[in-house]
Amino acid sequence: MIINYLHSLICQKICIFTTDYQAVIMNTKILAEVFSETDLTYIQQLDERQHRLYCATRAISIGKHGVAAVCASIHISKNTIYRGIRELNGKTILSSETVRFAGGGRKAILDEHPEYLVLFDEIVQKHMAGLPQDDSVRWLDISIAQIVQIFKEHGISISPYIARKMVKLRGFKKRSFHKTKTLKEVKNRDAQFKLLEATWISCVRLGIPVLSIDTKKKEMLGNFKRAGKTFSCQELAALDHDFVSFSNGTIIPHGIYDVERNVGYLTIGNSHDTAEFVCDNIARIWKDYLQWEYPKATSICILCDGGGSNSASHHIFKQELLKLATSLELDIIIVHYPPYCSKYNPIEHRLFAHITRSWSGVPLLSAEYACKKANETTTSKGLVVVASINSKEYQTQRTLDESYVSERQKRIIFDEQLPKWNYVVRCKSA
Repeated sequence: MIINYLHSLICQKICIFTTDYQAVIMNTKILAEVFSETDLTYIQQLDERQHRLYCATRAISIGKHGVAAVCASIHISKNTIYRGIRELNGKTILSSETVRFAGGGRKAILDEHPEYLVLFDEIVQKHMAGLPQDDSVRWLDISIAQIVQIFKEHGISISPYIARKMVKLRGFKKRSFHKTKTLKEVKNRDAQFKLLEATWISCVRLGIPVLSIDTKKKEMLGNFKRAGKTFSCQELAALDHDFVSFSNGTIIPHGIYDVERNVGYLTIGNSHDTAEFVCDNIARIWKDYLQWEYPKATSICILCDGGGSNSASHHIFKQELLKLATSLELDIIIVHYPPYCSKYNPIEHRLFAHITRSWSGVPLLSAEYACKKANETTTSKGLVVVASINSKEYQTQRTLDESYVSERQKRIIFDEQLPKWNYVVRCKSA
């Protein structure tokens, strides 16, 4: 009997709950018909008081379960709606210019608990790092999650938002390190930059093409993970190890950037990054494209780094420049950037940065695919990229020709002030 009695009571409770729930559902459906998309957009434009009164009016118009239905539809507190109803009934009066009662709203946690900042300062002192040579440079070696955990260990529960707020109040801001400090002081660095700028401006005024050249870092071909994301219909899978033995070869991207026309020429090689490789690329790009853009040019200006295949100190690069000047029948003005200053070379941020973006997110399965993606590279400033493949094999550790010394004396004119970084290679003997 007791079991049957209890069962009957449970059934009654279920019926009552079901009836009330159905009523709420019905009213919610009614509300959905009352609140159109235009109404919902209108609500978003109201201030706090107007929003409260508007929702209270709609709740009253719906009738029974109106407050519950409004709360369920637009996620507003029922206390807020009841407050609006009291205002409409004249039980609570606010001036038309007042949005909320004086002192209303939640008090800031840090105002209520100033001891939180005291504890934060103690934590910061234990987890602060910096540069020994500069006391003004300081940073935290602790994360927001770790700050929250330390507070929890002290019996205080705070949100990540409060932790970030304390970090900001103490003058810390999330920053990244910038490559602005040189490894060491280079003699005549500033003087070279002044000479480089003067040479650049003079060449532009005289109609001499200014070309920035460099070799981008090597890339492995194969199904390897690359930085960045791309749109796809399903999850992309790559090899879990980036071993050279798993690759389909390596490509060497060499670029030539026309600084005045904003056009980049990318040559993808698969052999070695040598001085011969660089000069061959310049010769081919000039004959195929640039000579038609500069039909009256009698010389070209090349801006390049001071190391690698276009080293300022290696004679093999100058030897190949002599051959290049003879082949093109052009005088070549060479201006090297000082050591540790390669990032200032225009090709780095005007061409290579955008090619890296085009290659991001997807594996480079072949040289042809890398070439295709490079050709599609563009910017809002109108960058044009022309990419091609150079399959020639290049020999390393080559020796100088016997005629190099005599040709160098006759045809290479070095700058009087900074001869190591600035010189002109004549196409014919002076």
